[in-house]
Amino acid sequence: MSRKTRGSLINPNEVTIAHTVAKTSRNLFLLGEDFATRTSNSHRKDWILDILEFQSSLMAIDLLDFALMGNHIHQVLRSRPDVVKKWSDREVARRWLTLCPRSKKRQEVDGQVQYVPIPPKESQIDNLAKNKKRIKKTRAQLSSISWWMRLSCQKVAQRANKEDGGSMGPLWKGRFHATVIEDLSYLLGCCLYVDLNAVQASIAENIEGYDYTSAKIRLDMIRYRQKAKEDQQAQADNQTVQIDSKAEGPAAQAQENAAEAPENKASQSNRDPKKAAPVSVSRLSRGEFLSLVKLETLSSDPQLHEDGYRCSDKGFLEYTVEEYLDAVEWCIRNKLFQAGAELPAEVPACIKNHSLGAEVVVRQAREFGEMYRYRAGSKPDSNVQQTSSADTASESG
Repeated sequence: MSRKTRGSLINPNEVTIAHTVAKTSRNLFLLGEDFATRTSNSHRKDWILDILEFQSSLMAIDLLDFALMGNHIHQVLRSRPDVVKKWSDREVARRWLTLCPRSKKRQEVDGQVQYVPIPPKESQIDNLAKNKKRIKKTRAQLSSISWWMRLSCQKVAQRANKEDGGSMGPLWKGRFHATVIEDLSYLLGCCLYVDLNAVQASIAENIEGYDYTSAKIRLDMIRYRQKAKEDQQAQADNQTVQIDSKAEGPAAQAQENAAEAPENKASQSNRDPKKAAPVSVSRLSRGEFLSLVKLETLSSDPQLHEDGYRCSDKGFLEYTVEEYLDAVEWCIRNKLFQAGAELPAEVPACIKNHSLGAEVVVRQAREFGEMYRYRAGSKPDSNVQQTSSADTASESG
């Protein structure tokens, strides 16, 4: 049976969630440790993380979930044509010219030649913004899952070929595979499947054991925020101790009055623990480029993101990030990623009370790529009971 076209699966004018998989050529470990050839390409996963972060800040695509493996990458993406419609023509032009720069400058870093994109000029942005026909096309490209995959895969392939000293053949095994999530109730099982990939492949024993999944980055983000909160509290407690230790009397009162003087208010605000800067940490470790987990509203509000890390603040699950990560850890602890594993007596609420039933969700977490070929949801050809592993040769891995 021939493959279905992208147009038959994804409507560019509608918000669409898709589980995508890009495999390396001949399933070679071109992104990880290849024990057969004794070569290591694991550093290329860091390239991909940088690309995902970069594209999340510019495109109208929500990155819901991902896992970077040695010979394939999983992503759960949500197209946002509703978001790109809110951007002005000039904003669309700026984002596109930053995403696909027209010029680069040559520089050497650690003895290696690199070509760094040059930010677009105001005149270039203005010229593109005035081209209404081109802007209309660009809007569609910025919210296209196909363009997201095309740009990310192309950048990795070009850099890998350059690193190898020239083209060694195609890096990727044809075009990427996509399974459209047509029913949000299927999304939890899909995300669990993606985040359990490294454990299922026996390259990690828990979430912390593998750095290249969205679950690990979300866990790091929680810890970062907790550390920042603890540091702020420690600063506040330290200031309280210092104030209490001051001697009472005219001298202490004079110091207190001086601190409240207008010329000293700026320095006072800098010492305020509530306004203290959090501990220094990279944007990647905070995971700001990832979509928020908790879906706060079902309204048509696109919930535009204002800080430049991602396109929107709209979540995708009915649960908090803590509840979701607990479900991932529960699956790992009970080895539910293994075939034949039995459902334990104690089940997390988000799985136990799921509309599809705990058994189906756990099976999705283990076999999602085999259960659904092109669609996962209400369509007859993607129904759990009608689709078997034998009928759907795994294309997602």
